[in-house]
Amino acid sequence: MAEGFHRQLNTDALAHAPIVYIVHNQGFAGRVPLPMAFANPCLVDLAPAYRLRGARITREQYAEVLVRAEKLCAEGHGPFFIELLLETSYDTNLPTPLA
Repeated sequence: MAEGFHRQLNTDALAHAPIVYIVHNQGFAGRVPLPMAFANPCLVDLAPAYRLRGARITREQYAEVLVRAEKLCAEGHGPFFIELLLETSYDTNLPTPLA
């Protein structure tokens, strides 16, 4: 799955695809805390590797950042990567994308 995700990031970046990636960061990779699974648990740090814009945000910032990301995509700036920090791994009240 991870290989496909990275391949898709690269493909969309090269095509300047107008897409917003929203990664829900609940602090775990599977059942392992992120700091134990990755040397750098800040997932938005992947964005520059693919020449994407990105933001690491809380749920309070979600609506504002999503509007900005969609605007940048519509202007032809390519994909935007959002890392949405959630409080727990059992957080079920997730924000939904704006229509």
